[in-house]
Formats: sequence, C-alpha cells, structure tokens
Amino acid sequence: MTERDSSMRRYLFSSLGLVTIIWVALACEDVRFTPSSLQIDTFQQTPVPTVDILWVVDNSGTMREERTELGAKFDQFMSQLEAVEADYHIGIISTDTSDPTHSGRLQGDPKVITTDTPDAKSVFIANVDLPETTSRTERGLDAMHLALSEPLVSEHNLGFLRDEATLYVIVISDEDDHSIGPIGFYSRWLEHLKGRGQENLVSLSAIVGQRPTGCAGAETGERYIQVQEFTSGLQYSICEDNYGPVVEELGINAAGLRRKYYLSQTPQLETLKLMVYQDGDAECESLADCPGDKLCTSSKRCADQLLELDDGGVWVYESGNNAVFFSEEYLPPAGAMIDVVYYRRIGQ
Repeated sequence: MTERDSSMRRYLFSSLGLVTIIWVALACEDVRFTPSSLQIDTFQQTPVPTVDILWVVDNSGTMREERTELGAKFDQFMSQLEAVEADYHIGIISTDTSDPTHSGRLQGDPKVITTDTPDAKSVFIANVDLPETTSRTERGLDAMHLALSEPLVSEHNLGFLRDEATLYVIVISDEDDHSIGPIGFYSRWLEHLKGRGQENLVSLSAIVGQRPTGCAGAETGERYIQVQEFTSGLQYSICEDNYGPVVEELGINAAGLRRKYYLSQTPQLETLKLMVYQDGDAECESLADCPGDKLCTSSKRCADQLLELDDGGVWVYESGNNAVFFSEEYLPPAGAMIDVVYYRRIGQ
C-alpha cells in the first residue's frame, strides 16, 4: 500500500471532527471539498420509481414477427421493473388511427398492466398480439397524443396516466410516422405534458429503422427519431436479431436506474475508489465498526467497495465524460448511495 493509499484509508475510516468540509448540494448529488486534494463525490441512485409505460406498436402485417419477438422477450423488460419494486402501469396502443376501436385506445384485457396483474408477461403477450390493420398509413404520434389526451384519459384509458408518475413512451415500427401534425407539436406537447419544470418526467424511445437509410425491411423512422432526440429517450434498430438486450435496457431506463455518474473534478485515476451503501447499513465511526470486508465511509455508514472492471469488478472510468460507468453485471440498487473517492488531478 502506498503512502497516498494509506492516507486515503485513514481519511475514510476515521471521524471527520478535525476536517473542514464544505457541502454543495446538487439535486441528489453532494460534492465535498476537503482542505487537501482529496475529493468525495456522493450520488444517490434513483429511489423506487412510479412509472407509466405506453407502448405504441405498429400493427401492420409486416410487423408480425417483431410483435412476436417483443412479447417473447418481455420478461427481460419486466425483470428490471420488478428488481426495483417499481410501481408501474403498462399499456399498449396501435399506430392505427383509422379504426375507431383503436385510435389511441388501450388494447387488451386488462387494458392496464400493473404490479397487481397476475402473470403480467402472458397478459402483455396477449395484448401485443394486435389485430392487423387494413390501413396503409401508420400514425404512431397521433395515436400517442390521442391516448394521453381528453376524452380518452377520462374514459376508455381511465386509470392509466397518473399525475405523479414518470411517463415512458416506447414506439416500435418498421415505417416512419405519417401523422398530420408537425414534429415540433408532438415534441413540445410531450415536454409540457407534466407541467412546467417537469420536462424530465417524460420521454419517448424508438425502436425503428435507423438513419440514414433504415435497414432490411424497415425505412428510417425519422419523425420518431426527432421526437426521441428532443425528449432524451433511447433509440434502437428494429432490425436487431435479438430484442433481449434492447428491451432489457429499455426496462432499466423505464425504472429510472442510472449506470453513469459524472464526477465534479478530474481524478488521479490510480486513486479512484467506489463504495455503495444504503440507509439500512450499519453506522460506523471507524473501520473496526464494520463487519466483514465492508468499509466505513465519510458518511459514517458501512459500505461495500466495488472494484474496477479490469480487476474483476463492475465499473469503468470514462475519461471523455469524466464519469464512472457501471457494467451490465451490476447496477446500484434503488435509493443506494454511491461514494466516489479520489485525489483531484494536480492543478485543479
């Protein structure tokens, strides 16, 4: 152990009585500046989420295989919501606005899949097996707007949309949107759906043909992509052979869990240490107070130290973003605290 490592351990595992710390509160992130070049950035993983998820599914004949694949992989989507005990509502609409039995109306029985729905995967598979449309014009953005507006939100779709919930729209289509309204209308409408200052509670993700020319059997979903970019949603190719990773990542994001955390200062890489702890973990004054291999953090909680990926661990440092990123094997649990401890690069 180097002298610097020893110094860091002494700082982490002792009380802070003689150390002056300036706290700067940044939402759920804390930055602690010490008199030395030692830096502690504290982050909080998203707490247990409340989320409404609207799937907008192209029900044209060319989408039969994609709908089947989506249903088959839906358990990977659900596993991410269940892992954080999310309070979810899931609904499905088609891109058909010509048929009055569709036109933004939630499909299936029950129309809204919730945490209380028995065998939610089977219900989703049944609901996503939509009758094929005779219309040759897919209008997914119009259908979304109808589904989330009056009169449907107070009538046929009653109970789906909740004021306090994050709204996560996911479109899957092998054609571009042909809705009448301009892109700016749908983007701004989504942005303001939850009210001023709540723009981050709404996003649209798109599983569509990619720019610039689409892919085999799918044209570029340009209008969907523009709304997706405006609302900071995710974008995937509909021509993926396996939808498993796609729907799993969508589930992670629908649950609101974060993989990436941006540091406040540029670190000396060899000094980076990550620790994760939760409210229920034991309190401590020194390392001796913590069981097993747990460490005592500056927040006086016993924590697990997480190793870097190259050392058989679960995180990497992204120099281009000055951020730590958790690999697919691990996500900090909902509500967990993450301490990133390091020495600031000289000159900062």
